[in-house]
Amino acid sequence: MPAAQIATHTRTYSRYGREAVIVLGQLIRINRIERKLSVAQLAERVGASRDLMQRIEKGDPRCGIGIVFEAAAVVGVPLFEEEFG
Repeated sequence: MPAAQIATHTRTYSRYGREAVIVLGQLIRINRIERKLSVAQLAERVGASRDLMQRIEKGDPRCGIGIVFEAAAVVGVPLFEEEFG
């Protein structure tokens, strides 16, 4: 009897989605460097691993949105424009 096959599903992302994740990662990296933080220091402040921070900065779309937003907030990347009335 053959070994059981595990079905895998590869997630595809739109070009717009991929580019947005890459740009956000680049902005996080630029702001981190401007604040003179190492990847390890940012990871510690965010509560994530150094490896995860590197993946975020490289634009890996599989990273959790909450941790990506937290990293952006720590280094001062604005995520949304506020409306002033």
